[in-house]
Amino acid sequence: MLIKDISWISKDSAEAEVEISDGNFTCIAFSQRCSANIGETINEPLHVFSLKDAMICETESAVGIWNTEKPGLSRKVIARVINASEHLVAVGGIKLLIDDYLPGGINTGDLIEFKYGRIDLW
Repeated sequence: MLIKDISWISKDSAEAEVEISDGNFTCIAFSQRCSANIGETINEPLHVFSLKDAMICETESAVGIWNTEKPGLSRKVIARVINASEHLVAVGGIKLLIDDYLPGGINTGDLIEFKYGRIDLW
C-alpha cells in the first residue's frame, strides 16, 4: 500500500485524511498524529471502525471501496476475508483490520460486503 496524497485537516493537531492505494484500489484513511509522507509504503493493515451491514457477498467482480456519503469517511466495501479469526480482509492489496466482530458464518476466503464509519491509519 502506498500513500498517494495527504489532505491536512489540522497541521497543528497533526490530523489528516490520507489517500492510500495499491495501484488498482484507493481508500481514504483518517490519521491523527499523522507522520506519514507521500510516496511512503504502508505494511500494516488499516483499521476499520463502525462496521455495519456485514454479510457474505457472491459477486466476485464487484470488489472495491465506494463513497456512501459526501462529505465524510463512510464507505461501502466488498473485500476478501484473509483471516476470519483475526478479522483481516483485503480489497486488492489494501489490507483492512476490522475492529469489530464479523458475523457468524463468515470464513477465510469468503467475499464480504459491509459499510464502515471510518478507516484509520495508525
